[in-house]
Amino acid sequence: MIESIIPIPELMSAKKVLAIQPHYDDNDIGAGGTLALLHEQGAEIHYLTVTDDLVGVLDTSLSPAQAKAVLEREQDKAGDMIGVSTQIRLGYPDAGRYDYFDLRAEILKHMRLLKPDFIFTPDPWLAYESHRDHIQCGLAAASAANLVGLPKMASSDPKVDAAYEPHELSGVVFYYTSDPNTPVEINTVREKKAQAIRCYQAQFLDDDMEMLLQVLEAKESIYARSQGLELAEAFKVMAPIALHCGL
Repeated sequence: MIESIIPIPELMSAKKVLAIQPHYDDNDIGAGGTLALLHEQGAEIHYLTVTDDLVGVLDTSLSPAQAKAVLEREQDKAGDMIGVSTQIRLGYPDAGRYDYFDLRAEILKHMRLLKPDFIFTPDPWLAYESHRDHIQCGLAAASAANLVGLPKMASSDPKVDAAYEPHELSGVVFYYTSDPNTPVEINTVREKKAQAIRCYQAQFLDDDMEMLLQVLEAKESIYARSQGLELAEAFKVMAPIALHCGL
């Protein structure tokens, strides 16, 4: 594989982050330690959740409205632990039919409103990823990162577009990736990440939750050891320009 000659952006220099996730828990599972560290360093952290996440709710006695309220309470509680400033929820149908271009337009709108210097999102090119929400979310976010500064590229809100003054988007951070280039040691915040993930009770049985946490820590440990660290999250960090034409 030929690596890009464009330098890898310095992730821990982030001052404002928009973390774009398909479901209500993905940011914390994939990058909760790093996002917590960035918050501790003074960065603003904003979450955008693409779907309503209702398919994964285990309690079938809950109405959609009741399930939605439970999910939002859990997400807000977890976000408080990580240091999330705002929770943006688009409400597309979980594991359902929605338009890629509509999603990209919504992401563009919020990128132009918030002007983050880094975005986080799942790696849509992860081998064997079968969940379309993850692929669609990552692709739409990556495409928006390339297009956000182009004045003729419309978002979902013409008023936002008219008021937008292009800003520098320094990097796109892919989690759930099989091709990492950036480790972030999370020893000091690993328990904070675990506590945040434990907030997501609507979609996990107790045993499944503990298994998830064990698997995450094992992966963090294996990757960290390969980098001479103790516990680390693994990311593919790229400059937006490197996401087009193999630059």
